[in-house]
Amino acid sequence: MLRNSIESGLMRALVRRADTRAFPMVVGGVAAAATLSMSVPFATLLVAAVLMAPRRWVAISLWSSLGAALGAAVLYLIFHHLGWAKLFAAYPDVVRSIAWRDATRWLAQYGVVALLVIAATPLPLTPALMFAAISRLPVTEVVLALWTGKLVKYLVYAWLASTFPTRWITRAHLRLMTLNAVLGRAGKVQARSRPP
Repeated sequence: MLRNSIESGLMRALVRRADTRAFPMVVGGVAAAATLSMSVPFATLLVAAVLMAPRRWVAISLWSSLGAALGAAVLYLIFHHLGWAKLFAAYPDVVRSIAWRDATRWLAQYGVVALLVIAATPLPLTPALMFAAISRLPVTEVVLALWTGKLVKYLVYAWLASTFPTRWITRAHLRLMTLNAVLGRAGKVQARSRPP
């Protein structure tokens, strides 16, 4: 319920400012808020923002990745401040999850590079971020890895969202024209084969 109301509020913020010059920055702010909420997936909001302003998909991706990285940096600092005992007590479901086990194994083995890869994929970031904070990975490297990973992911999502409707309509139109041509030829052949 809370997640839906947060997501609706963030979507309203996007809709109200879609025609402004500051729209990409607003989307960046929404990305930070969604990341801090730890419950609202930002990808759907990103796609909606790009569909509202498809020509600005690169700027939207840049600001979104920056906002998400800054939001994750704040979470990193909060998790770091909480420490092991408070983190386990506050988030028992997360620390018992498969995502937690995978993230801890990958981060222990590959360090910040694993965080970059997790940020660039649809894998859950929160468990990895928690472990990175508790493991005391360098904040600068963590923020850079998060920003780079999110930038890659958001550029791909935004490009797909900005080109998808046009491609789909163009392909559908071409298939419809081909179908009409085939049906037209079939009609002519059928008309010739009828007796006079």
